[in-house]
Amino acid sequence: LRHLVKTRSRADFRGCASATRRDEPLYRGVKSVRWSPTPDFKRGSANFDVLQQMDESGALLGSVPLPFTLEEGVHMYKLMLTSAVYDSVLNQMQRQGRISFYCANYGEEATSVGTAAALQPQDLVWPQYRELGMFLWRGLTAQEIVDQNIGNEGDRSKGRNLQVHYSMLEKNVQCVHAVLGTQVPQAPGAGYAYRLEKADRVSVAYFGDGAASEGDALTALNFASVYKSQTLFICRNNGYSISTGVEDQYAGDGIAARGLAFGIPSVRVDGNDIVAVFNATKEARRMSIEEQTPVLLELMTYRVGDHTTSDDSSAYRRENQDQVAMLAARGPIPRFGAFLRKEGVWDDAQEEAHKKEVKKDLMEAFKVGESKKRGPLADLFNDTYNELPWHLEEQQAYMERHVRENPSDYNISKYRNLDGPAPVVDPKRLASAPRKRPPAPTGATKETTMVVAINDALSVALETNPKAILFGEDVAFGGVFRCSVGLVEKHGAHRVLNAPVAEQAIAGFAVGLSVAGYTAIAEMQFADYIFPAFDQIVNEIAKYRYRGAGDGCAGITIRAPCSAVGHGSMYHSQSPESYFAHCPGLKIVIPRGPRQAKGLLLAAIRDPNPVLFFEPKVLYRAPFKGADGQVPEGDYELPLGEAEVVREGTDVTLVGWGSQVQRLEAAADRAAKDGISCEVIDLQTIVPWDVDTVEASVKKTGRLVVSHEAPSTNGFGAEILSKIQERCFLHLEAPIQRVCGFDTHFPYAFEEFYIPSPARVVEAIKFVSSY
Repeated sequence: LRHLVKTRSRADFRGCASATRRDEPLYRGVKSVRWSPTPDFKRGSANFDVLQQMDESGALLGSVPLPFTLEEGVHMYKLMLTSAVYDSVLNQMQRQGRISFYCANYGEEATSVGTAAALQPQDLVWPQYRELGMFLWRGLTAQEIVDQNIGNEGDRSKGRNLQVHYSMLEKNVQCVHAVLGTQVPQAPGAGYAYRLEKADRVSVAYFGDGAASEGDALTALNFASVYKSQTLFICRNNGYSISTGVEDQYAGDGIAARGLAFGIPSVRVDGNDIVAVFNATKEARRMSIEEQTPVLLELMTYRVGDHTTSDDSSAYRRENQDQVAMLAARGPIPRFGAFLRKEGVWDDAQEEAHKKEVKKDLMEAFKVGESKKRGPLADLFNDTYNELPWHLEEQQAYMERHVRENPSDYNISKYRNLDGPAPVVDPKRLASAPRKRPPAPTGATKETTMVVAINDALSVALETNPKAILFGEDVAFGGVFRCSVGLVEKHGAHRVLNAPVAEQAIAGFAVGLSVAGYTAIAEMQFADYIFPAFDQIVNEIAKYRYRGAGDGCAGITIRAPCSAVGHGSMYHSQSPESYFAHCPGLKIVIPRGPRQAKGLLLAAIRDPNPVLFFEPKVLYRAPFKGADGQVPEGDYELPLGEAEVVREGTDVTLVGWGSQVQRLEAAADRAAKDGISCEVIDLQTIVPWDVDTVEASVKKTGRLVVSHEAPSTNGFGAEILSKIQERCFLHLEAPIQRVCGFDTHFPYAFEEFYIPSPARVVEAIKFVSSY
């Protein structure tokens, strides 16, 4: 490799070096050093050469040496052949109806085998869905491939993932990502962790030219560059994203040129040349570790096959059949096969024998795989969280009974353990109270504000866990609400980080940190701005444990200031909890005061499940007298999933959370003057919510009013109403009432009318009391 840097055929990593002149840049953040009297519009690109070290006939160019032994080369070639044979057989299996879907790798075998061979086993891989060669290199077996494509009980993901969505977590390969490009911003998080550890390790994101158009990919490049993350971005540019050709995908100079805009060394490689692919990847890995920099590789190849078995590429290809055949003949297998034959280490007989052998292996695997059952019904529910909360225990118990009582409606013979009685349900697991309780807070307390309590919780979390990382927009400065003020001085700039303004990348970065074994504490500047991260939160963070069959990312807390503040209007006042409550796998917490904020936040940060922690910003500096304002000075946690009865009463139950609790208390005070005794419950945790506490209260009072700032339609109050009427129907003395925000956007001039005020709550109290 050292020799390569001196040859004309070396990998040409284009960098963004600083200006050579002595002048200082005219502005921070740019490298311009001189003024111009006329507009200086730049055009064109860096004019990348394409690294090629073995020509299409299979001859090494110039003085380029073979970077691996011939024996190793034969092994790599066998894996490329295996990939092609598996593609053919699995395509046939789909046509026969034995699997439902398949995605082939034809023509792109060198991009996955060549890169995988140049990496080290400790390198963490984030695949897309055309990296079969990489999986084979890491040891994925024919039986594992078949089991995954069938979805039987031998599948690593317990039959939860679509076909070809392989994973090998124990070999540092994450699960294939179905949503295009979502893995790309996750890789820099792990790469940053490796940089902190000065590890001989890189984080590797594979993606295609189509995924490169996603905002996730662009923000990932920026994050990796800013944080100097030890990350390799490997883009397979195969000319098509389903039917969309590169001509319609971008107008610039491919993908490599984008790296330069972010200050990332970048190279363009002949992706059909396994020698060039191997050498470029090897050099990129060295650069990334030794120079602590991300590196971008664009591997130019051609998608010979259809996008998937659901696709007919002849309907849209720009190339005719003869051109496709010509491009296939220039592909990696013919090229490298020709080289090995010239070297006398391979021949046609060996090739046919190998193809026959691997086809036989795969067909034998199908015989075994098709004889296996699918997993037990419990696997429908397991791994949504680290342990099932009460509502999933309830749903599983229902389904176990229902299926056995209606066996003719389901294919129960295909599943494990459905031929016997339903499992016995432990009543304790159906209780909504937390199964484990932290020790009660002890020691001295001090009266403080919520913003100080949150700052204290963050500091405690960083002090007690050296692998905790706090990051977000303006966080190092202290945050726009000053929740993190002083923490960078206490815990270091490497652990308290400003983040570029890209919410989806903040969430993705958290995934990477978590997978690398760190605790990620991410801040969204406002809950209203969380929606660019919705995909990462709902499709990635929430599903990670489930699709990884109990493994994957954990230790992620996302903080976000929420709700009305008096002058925020529609983009600084939203309460988005119900959007996320609909998504399995997340816990959602909203505190009402300083004492709750500190204890619940520490519990959230230490919880093994991802937690969204919404902070009502109007409470940040509000004065709190009494117990809620008395915050223990030490380290303590309050249990997630437990409601608190803030005020006991006998006539009406009032349920809310966050800043709405104060309005409920004010309404209860006014109702008391009319002789109505209200019980006020702060739910505290929205998911999982404490149904037992609410149920017990409603069975006592017979009346329920639920109140929240979010719009009424599909707000979380509707879920509470549904469950309580189901459990308490015969105890209700009046229809359950909701007092919520209206089904409009949050209005600046009309906020006092939009907010579910104490007066509106009192009106609902009087209605249920007189019904």
